[in-house]
Amino acid sequence: MPTRTATMKPKPMPTRSATKKAMPKTAAATTAGSITVAASHKTVKHGEAVAFAGRVKGVKAGTVLVLQHRMNGKWTTLRTTTVVNRNGTFTIRRTFTAKGNETLRVVTKDTKVMSSPVSVKVS
Repeated sequence: MPTRTATMKPKPMPTRSATKKAMPKTAAATTAGSITVAASHKTVKHGEAVAFAGRVKGVKAGTVLVLQHRMNGKWTTLRTTTVVNRNGTFTIRRTFTAKGNETLRVVTKDTKVMSSPVSVKVS
């Protein structure tokens, strides 16, 4: 008596979407934008003003920017604000009355985009 053979079912061909691998997200794709800032003076006397000027990328014109300083290990928002110009630039002026080293940064009001910190010595 002949033996029975199992019927082989053909494997379905993978669709194009099933063969695509998920592309890893790059840093540029996950960040909302960037802010660069520089202080007009690195050392000032108390009571003198410092201008913080910079440029933004990926942030709309008219977006509110705030100045923050590092106090006791935490970033604290100061009452100094400005808006992004149509060409992507901004300037914030701040007068310092307390002596010491200040570490500052510029962030969007929603704190999604921030600059690298800059230091100013107040004497």
